[in-house]
Amino acid sequence: MKYEYHMDGIDSVGENSTLSEDIEVRIINKSDDHRGMRIGSNSMIYPRNRFVIGDMNANSRADIKIGNFVLINSGGYFSGEGGLIIKDYVLIGANTCILSAGHKYHDRLTPIQQQELTYGTITIERDVWIGASSVILEGITIGEGAVIGAGTIVTKDVEPYAVVVGNPGRTIKYRGEKTKTGLFQRLKHYIAMHCRI
Repeated sequence: MKYEYHMDGIDSVGENSTLSEDIEVRIINKSDDHRGMRIGSNSMIYPRNRFVIGDMNANSRADIKIGNFVLINSGGYFSGEGGLIIKDYVLIGANTCILSAGHKYHDRLTPIQQQELTYGTITIERDVWIGASSVILEGITIGEGAVIGAGTIVTKDVEPYAVVVGNPGRTIKYRGEKTKTGLFQRLKHYIAMHCRI
């Protein structure tokens, strides 16, 4: 198998986008025009990011699409082997790991490394903020406007405008929503002022 370790794996870059010279694009035997990496306009990719479109095997869904006004901070790992779509206005913190491929591991008699690969397209919708050192697992969709807290492990789909933290990630509130404690305090105050019993 032939590997390419350079920016030739990038098919297109939109106007006013800036890519650090030391990002790495790893693509295996690029023979399919539909596999590759496309970056929209006005996006910025900081140093030491690695984008993998094909690592061990070439998958027909292997692809990375990055939208407009996307900012990717340094030190990340982005697996497009199962397909990765990052839509407009997404912010991705440093050292984030996005994995659209994995390994089956159920056969105890076969080393995990030799078992079948699994794939799942990851879609990050518009206006999402992913905090530093987060991990997004295969097959996940992160809804529009969601916030993923630093260090979160996302193991299931995220609803639009949800704020998700922890390992595994869980929704603690929604953007623009008052906290439950705040709502309770307001209700208690309203009852005390208006509902004299």
